[in-house]
Amino acid sequence: MADLIGTFKKPFKEAIAAFRLRMTNLQPTKVWTDLWQEQHDRAFMVAGATKADLLADLAKAVEKAIAEGTSLGEFRRDFRKIIEERGWHGWTGEGTKGGEAWRTRVIYRTNMRVSYAAGRMAQLVEGGFPLWVYRHGGSVEPRIIHLGWDGLVLPPDHPFWATHAPPNGWGCSCYIVGARSFRGAQRLGGQPGKELPEGWQKLDPKTGAPVGIDKGWAYAPGRSVADDIRASVTGKADRLPEPIRGALDAALTKVVSEATSAGPLSWTAWPKTKTLAEIAEAAKASGVAATINLRRSLPVDGMRSYLRTAAEIIQRFNLPPLVHFSHADDLPFPVRDARNAAAFYVPAKQAMAVRPMGVVQSKVTAAFDVAAPAKRIEAWKIGLQTASAEVKKRARQIPEFRWTVIRDVRGVASHEFGHHLHNSALREIDELIDQNNMLADGWPLLISGYGRTNRKEFVAESFALYMSGQEDQFFRLHPALLEWFKRKEGKL
Repeated sequence: MADLIGTFKKPFKEAIAAFRLRMTNLQPTKVWTDLWQEQHDRAFMVAGATKADLLADLAKAVEKAIAEGTSLGEFRRDFRKIIEERGWHGWTGEGTKGGEAWRTRVIYRTNMRVSYAAGRMAQLVEGGFPLWVYRHGGSVEPRIIHLGWDGLVLPPDHPFWATHAPPNGWGCSCYIVGARSFRGAQRLGGQPGKELPEGWQKLDPKTGAPVGIDKGWAYAPGRSVADDIRASVTGKADRLPEPIRGALDAALTKVVSEATSAGPLSWTAWPKTKTLAEIAEAAKASGVAATINLRRSLPVDGMRSYLRTAAEIIQRFNLPPLVHFSHADDLPFPVRDARNAAAFYVPAKQAMAVRPMGVVQSKVTAAFDVAAPAKRIEAWKIGLQTASAEVKKRARQIPEFRWTVIRDVRGVASHEFGHHLHNSALREIDELIDQNNMLADGWPLLISGYGRTNRKEFVAESFALYMSGQEDQFFRLHPALLEWFKRKEGKL
């Protein structure tokens, strides 16, 4: 899901349940306004699709995309096959390549975003968070009004959420996070004390919706069915009233095939792989990357450990798959200095590459931990002079200062996927760092010399320490960053 997965990560059960609830009511329509706002919570439609069998096939194709996290390209292939088999003509966009691309993109993205929002809404309601935080999605071409709402901290019953709960229009990627205190809201990017702009409820005469919200989007996706969604994922669907219960059961057992309900290969069930080809296949099945190319020069044992760790991180932290994973010389696009690195991540391309030394422990140790220890320790002591009192206090507990926390192949993989984790939540993590003055207070000094390079290496080295599982060393992590890692993993 190359274009959306950065926003929606991997599928989660509430989002899937939200869409399957809509599948229980397939609505034939002529235009997109035939269903209005909250009506979409309990119905599925594709404007212009009026035949039941056509609607059912389209619903299955969308459900496949949501449940499996498949790409827009795959959805387009399914769409072409369906309209050809069902003989659907006269749909908006038919007749040109650009028209088909636009129509399929609208169907795909709209359903993905609405299902994601509805699933998250169910989680927010179930969690009983006393505060909700509006976060901008970080679009390349942001809507200025939506940016103005970024960081708002309001209680769930505030009238703002009834009309402004995102998404707030076609293509909007804004979202809501829940917090239990104003301090917690601030850690998540909220700005306690920020006030709603004057006239936020004013209606735009062209759309009939508040200014800044597209026509037909002035509602809270999923809020009217939050209880039903939660019931379906907690095994309490038997408490739902008929005919909702029967229809939902039918959608879950008959409409959805085994292929669409099957998830990625679990890292805990990693097969016994003996060759690089088998390792690559297992990694692809685990959702590590869309394409994986491994050269014979790469050590089998090292790559098995590296990619098994990659599969674990992808699944534990609900990260998007990479687009490419390969030997450093085999990336399908030019990379300059990074090709000389043992292992590196290219955020713009969602790609990762390694060299043999990146998956051989002794080379990593030689490259980072042995060279010039006296000079490194002296530089560390000088840095402590301007650090905060808390950092100085914790520094006294560090038995040995090292240039990097990377000790083995798992550490190398954890460091590089720390970059991937950072990139997947770039704005959120960077705001967390800035709001807590982590760099200014000297927290990178507690991680490693490499972690002092810049904020990206600070996050990657911190994540590598977290993934090491050495809880007796977690005092070196900033509490807010440690909490963020745990929350991302679902431990909080």
